[in-house]
Formats: sequence, C-alpha cells, structure tokens
Amino acid sequence: MKILKKRWPVLSAVLCSSLILGACSSEKVEEATARQAISVAVATATNESLDSVSSMSGTLQAYRTVDVAFELGGIVDSVNVEVGDKVAQGTVLSKLVDNDFARQVELVEKSVQQAQVSMEVADIAIKSSGQSISTAEAGVAAAEAQIASAEAALQAVLDGARAQERAQLQLTVDAAQKAYDTAKINVERMQALYAEGLISKQELENVENGLTNAENSLAKAKESFSLMEEGATDSQIKQTEAGLAAAQSGKAQASSGVNQANFGVEQAEASKKQAQAVYEQALLNKEQAQATLAKTVLKSPMSGVVLSKTIEKGSFIGSGTSVITIGDTSQLKVMLPIPDSEISEWNVGDTVSLSLYGSTKEGTVNMISPQTNSGTGTVSVEVIVPNEDGAWLAGQIVSANKVSLDNNGILVPVEAVINNGIESYIFKNVDNKAVKVIVETGAMVNNKIHITKGLKEGDQVVVSGGTLLLDGDPLQTSGGSN
Repeated sequence: MKILKKRWPVLSAVLCSSLILGACSSEKVEEATARQAISVAVATATNESLDSVSSMSGTLQAYRTVDVAFELGGIVDSVNVEVGDKVAQGTVLSKLVDNDFARQVELVEKSVQQAQVSMEVADIAIKSSGQSISTAEAGVAAAEAQIASAEAALQAVLDGARAQERAQLQLTVDAAQKAYDTAKINVERMQALYAEGLISKQELENVENGLTNAENSLAKAKESFSLMEEGATDSQIKQTEAGLAAAQSGKAQASSGVNQANFGVEQAEASKKQAQAVYEQALLNKEQAQATLAKTVLKSPMSGVVLSKTIEKGSFIGSGTSVITIGDTSQLKVMLPIPDSEISEWNVGDTVSLSLYGSTKEGTVNMISPQTNSGTGTVSVEVIVPNEDGAWLAGQIVSANKVSLDNNGILVPVEAVINNGIESYIFKNVDNKAVKVIVETGAMVNNKIHITKGLKEGDQVVVSGGTLLLDGDPLQTSGGSN
C-alpha cells in the first residue's frame, strides 16, 4: 500500500545525527564568525493546500454470503448448479435420494382419504337416523289417531248413533285416512333407502308396522262409522274394544321406534366425532411427512451467485453440513487497511474511488473497525461497492483512492527539517546567516512537511547542507524556489 499522506513521525536516525553537530551552536559568536561561509541550498516556505490523496488496495468480497446446508443427512441424488452460476431465491440447488420419504407421504395421503370416507359415511348415517326419527314420530301420530278412532268407535257402539257423533266419527275416519296416506308415503321412502343400504331392516319394519297400524285404524274407523248407523252387537263391542287395545299397543311400539331412532342418531354422531379425530390426525401426519420430504430439497435462500460448492452426486452429506455458498454480488465490499495515524480522517459515509482494469466505481465507507491491528498498525475500513451490472467479481483486487480535504498551511521540503529525537528544527537564511528555529510539524503532503509552528510564508529555509551548520554560520546560498 502506498501512502502519500501520513502524520509526520520521528524523522530518520540519519537526520538525528545532525543534532550532535547542532548542539555545538552554543559556541561563542566569535568562533562562528570566524567560520568560512558554507554553501547550502535554500527554498521558500509556502502557504499551500493540505489536500492529500490516500492510495491503497484491497480484495473484493461478496457483500453478503450464506452457507447452505441440508437439514437431513443422506445421499445426494442431484446437483443443479456450478460455481459462478447466478441463482434466484428459491432455486433448487440439490436433492437427496427421497424414496423412503416419498413412500411415507403416499401412505399418509391414503390414510387421509380413508378418514375422509369414514366422515362421509358418518354424515350419511346421521342423516338417515334423522329420517328414522321423523318416520317414527309419524308412526306415533298415526297410532294416536288410531287410538282416538278406536275410542270414538267404542263410544259410538255403546251410545248409538247421533248426528253430532256421526259428524265426529266422520272426522275420525278422515284423520285415519290421512294418517294412513302419510304412513304409506313413509313406507315407500324408507323402502327406497333400504334398497340403497342406508337404513337397517329393523328401521324398515318399524315403518311398515306403522303403515299396518294406520291401515287397521282406518278400517276400524270405517267400521265404527258403519256400526254407528247400524247399531252394534255384543261381539261388535268386544271387537271394538279389542281394536282400541291394539291401537294402544301400536302407539307403544311407535314410541319405542322413536327411542331407537334417537339412539341411532347418538351413535352416528359419536362415529362422526371419532372419524373427525382420525381425519385431523391423518392431516397432521401428512403435513409432517411432506415437511420431511421437503427437507430433501436444498433451495437457495436468496438471489446471488454460487461462490463455492463441496457436493457431488452420490456423495453422503451429514445434516447441517455446509455444501454450497451463495453470495450477493449486486453489492461488493472491500476491506482497506488504513494506518492508525490517518484513521481520524475517515468517516462512515465518505466516498472512496475504486478502480479495476481501467473501470471505476464509487464506494461508500460503511464501517470503521473500533480497534487497531497491533501487528500491522492499521485499522480495517469496510467500503461498500455497487455492482448491479455484475462487472466486478469477488476475489479481484481493486485500487482505492480517497481525497482528504484540509485547510492551507505552511509547507517546506522534507529535507529542511532536522530531528534529534527530542525536537525538530530547521535553519532559516536571514541575511545570509544560518538561524536555528525550533518548529512543530504536521502531516506530510506530496513530499513536503506541514510546519504548524515556527515559520511563516516566504521564509528562506536551508534544504541541503543543514546538518553541517551551526547557529549563526555565514551562508553561501543557491536556490530559493519551492
């Protein structure tokens, strides 16, 4: 690294030797006056810009890198990228042999389908049981109508016919007819459900019994109506009483059918609940199996360039082992080693000019290390470089230049300053005599030293032969320019 600007350190030991000679400047003026004029070269102290350029170099790196690894261990089935390939986020980089995992996914998918079928069957059973309840309740209503009809018939037989009773009995006949019609329709519907296998034979028989009861009730009602007009015999009275008893028995049977239908609903709902639990567990197993299968596929977590790979088809890879490195090269970075004496001139956000094979880019200081490298005496400075065009590559060495802008100051040639290890001084030419002046120095700018104290613009300073001088020596000068 070439540094054109740096803080002025202790001058060389060669210059320090001049102090030994300079120390004799305390000799008597008479001895100095007796010395011969010494030939020296002089230059003029100038007031110039202290702007400087720091030049250095560094190696380009991807701004951000990610090491990609399989979550599962296994044998590599395929590798789809090579070093240098550009990849988008989500690109499949590699796959493991996944036969066992794929079969597991197939098995759990079948279990999901089976559980779904069980749920559908349970829904059908619930619906069918609901229909059975409706049918059983219709049977109860028919039985109640049959009882009313039988009671009316018995009363008619016992009391004989009256106009009012005649009308009432006619209503009973009409109700029994309606109950019969309803029971007949229910039987036809349940026969269709039984043919499809949706209800049991017992449920069909219960409905058919209801139709028989309704038919008997209708017949009894009609018979009662006829007896009312004709009058009843003892046998007819007994027959009518028997009809009432049968109607009451039919109601009991119909009520039992309602209870059975309700129990069927409870069982169907319990079956559905169990099927639902099996289905949900099957879905969970499917998700887990698919997640495991997905781990056999290695995808790029970001867009970038493949910087390295340590994987080949057929090789065994352990879980968590980095196999491919992806780098974001849309931005690059370079670490610059800055002498710690100059780090105060660097700030986050500063612009740095970077060059590579005649191409230039403007970088920005992104980070300054908080500590100095004790081995090199430098501080690492991170510079971010835009690289959306992809023209620059990671690993290339670039030159970096940074301009430091300071105020003007007094500059003299570096040869004019003599340092004895304790202090720095120069010899001024005053009326062709050497005058020793203690000075304070600053930075070196373009092979000149910034004099912060001790000189003013226009002063003539000795730049050659100064190590031979004593304070007050006569001078024979040459030069006088910058």
